[in-house]
Parts: sequence; structure tokens; C-alpha cells
Amino acid sequence: MTLTRVPRDLLLADPDGAPVRLGDALVTDLTVVQLVRYFGCLPCQEWLVELDRSVPSLDAGPGTVGAMAIGGSADYQAQWLRDERGVTLPLLLDPEQRVRDVVGAAKPLGWQMMNPKGAAAYARSLRNGFRPQGITRDTVRSPGVLVLDRDGGVRWAYVGTRIGDYPSLDAVRAALSAH
Repeated sequence: MTLTRVPRDLLLADPDGAPVRLGDALVTDLTVVQLVRYFGCLPCQEWLVELDRSVPSLDAGPGTVGAMAIGGSADYQAQWLRDERGVTLPLLLDPEQRVRDVVGAAKPLGWQMMNPKGAAAYARSLRNGFRPQGITRDTVRSPGVLVLDRDGGVRWAYVGTRIGDYPSLDAVRAALSAH
């Protein structure tokens, strides 16, 4: 992954289709950005719900910390997460995968889609009460997490190598405290 700067004027959309400039969503000193494969991916949903519940405990010392999730597709699944699962952090769509392109996280999972640990992540999410949703064209994407500053600078990045490969929230907290 290439650490770089994501353009603040990059145009995304909220789940209802309204345009959102990335810079307008970067309202805290540091923002944890989950790069979901797609919003219906079970391990992505589970990590997203955990991140949403953990935002108050993400501490970066004297600065403020926020969170958001960016996916390439499935606005209806993002709406479901917001409306039915109560996710409050911003859920944004980037159908052209421009954020992934800028940060070097666009490579598909390829054969790692068959990794047994990915199947285990799906099974764990099912046991935890998450239910399958429609598979989209973005199913081959890698999961990932970024920490962006207000200017869109990438302060930390993690790109998973299989389905459900997200860092622990403790690893994210450590990355936040290092910046």
C-alpha cells in the first residue's frame, strides 16, 4: 500500500445518493476509514458495527477522532446498516473505487477468495447474528482500514489479504496514538 494523500475534493455519495466531498466528511483531526468490500459482506458488517460502537473510545491524545466506511457499491445495504442496524457513522459510496486507487488498495483478492480463514470469518459473523445480503460486483475487493488526517493524508493503512482480514481495534488505537 502506498501512503499518500486522498484528494479532499473527491466526490463520493451517501446511501441516499446525495453527493459528499471527502473533505467535508473529514471533520475530526484523525478519521478511521473502513474500506468495506461491499456493505453486505458479513465480516465487513461485523467490523463496521464494532467500529461504530467503539468510536467514543478511539482516543488520539489531544486530537479528535472520527470514523466512516467507504464501499464501492450496495447503497441499499448501506441504508439497511444505517436504518436497521443503527450504524451512525458516515457510510459513503465510491463506485469507481477512487479512494482504493489513490491509496494502492485496488488489487482484487484473487485466489485468496478461497482462503479457509475467509470462510471461517463468514461463519463467525453468522454465529454473531449477521445475515447474508446480496453479493455485488465488489465482492473481490480486499478489506482495509485507513487513518486519514483532516487534509486527506494517509497516516496509517492496513489492507487485508483475504475476506474478513481486518486489524484489531487495539491495532487501530495504537496507530491513532502514534499520530
